[in-house]
Amino acid sequence: MSWFSSKSEKNSAESSGKQNFFPVTASHHGFGALTEQDTTWSCANNRGFQTETQVWYSVLGDGSLLLVQVIWTYLGVFVVPATAQMTFKYYNPHTKQATWKSINASGFKPHGRGCKSDQFEIKHTGTPEGEESYEVTASLDKNVQISVSFNRPASAPGFKLGSGPTGGISTFGTHVEDGKRDGFVVHRFHPMCQSTGSIVIDGEAIDTKGEATFIHAIQGMRPDTLATRWNFAFFSSGGGKEESKLGSVRAVQMEFETTDSYGLNGAKSGRVKVNVGAIYASALNPQAYLVVGQASSGPASESTPESSEICSAQHFGGLKDSHTGYSAPTAIEYKWSGASRAEKSTQTSAQLKVENLTITEGEGGLIEKVNVLAEIPYVIRKALSAATGTKPYIYQYLNPATLKVDIAGESTDVQGWLFNEASFVSQ
Repeated sequence: MSWFSSKSEKNSAESSGKQNFFPVTASHHGFGALTEQDTTWSCANNRGFQTETQVWYSVLGDGSLLLVQVIWTYLGVFVVPATAQMTFKYYNPHTKQATWKSINASGFKPHGRGCKSDQFEIKHTGTPEGEESYEVTASLDKNVQISVSFNRPASAPGFKLGSGPTGGISTFGTHVEDGKRDGFVVHRFHPMCQSTGSIVIDGEAIDTKGEATFIHAIQGMRPDTLATRWNFAFFSSGGGKEESKLGSVRAVQMEFETTDSYGLNGAKSGRVKVNVGAIYASALNPQAYLVVGQASSGPASESTPESSEICSAQHFGGLKDSHTGYSAPTAIEYKWSGASRAEKSTQTSAQLKVENLTITEGEGGLIEKVNVLAEIPYVIRKALSAATGTKPYIYQYLNPATLKVDIAGESTDVQGWLFNEASFVSQ
């Protein structure tokens, strides 16, 4: 299917009043163990528009941020080959040093859970049941070289929401079967990783020892038809902060909000927010202590989650940004709540709120306002801009933060760093 076609819009119109979006939370919940296939490159070029990514985030010893991402994209047009790129970001919140690179990769070849191109190589070792490691080496240009390993201990297995082949997957269209649906989106997580090695920027070597997380994701449809908004949060207790009694702690959350074309009662029935998140802690058993998901429709004040679990990202305030055209938040609050994996009767919750956000880079923790179209390969940029008219922007922030964790009524404040993204695809 060509992504230039109007299949999704046609199906949405025909299904008015009939459910044409099925959030992962409708059929799955809780911790789902990952299989080797879950994080193996798919690179499907027979299902229309596809974007597949592997991304690593790490908070280094001084609180600096390291981000490395590989993106594979297929337009769904037979005569247009798939493209691959690597993006890299290093940001020091103390000096405000920011380095951002995005390069188009030539000769890209996936190899299981690793991949190789003329500019970089990623070697994977290990199994989902034991330890796993990703060794990333890259020479992005004469100014940036990467030699970093991201390692997941056997005691902290990765997860998806729900078990089985369809775990983690939200589907679009009146049919949920592969081959009949309009599209899908899925995320698989390794929240508890460590990074080691070094990066070289302008001849200066930087130690990359830090607390990391890894995400493998696929967006199986055109991005402007999939979501209007995204929110992402990665909290780490590393970065030089004093360790709490919970040990090394991670909190992750991914949220997307559907377009008006898809809803629980068909097109124009209300956008749906889907959140998936987890809390990991090295001093708890199991370390993957809480995995939750939530889908809600309508204003935050009126929406009702379909289960007792809470997983949410709420924006506060609103600063009109003339540069992007969007209204950016002045604060964001993230929440996780549900039954722990240790005991179903043990209620566990976590909350953090980041405030004083701004639209000025270098202030309020704002690293950068990423103009997505300016960073993707030319052929995709021109096609998206011409066909959709969208102007997606990602607001990236890094701030010291406190995660408040409550386990069976006992509260613990965990000091750390929060890297978060507020993404706007369309109004």
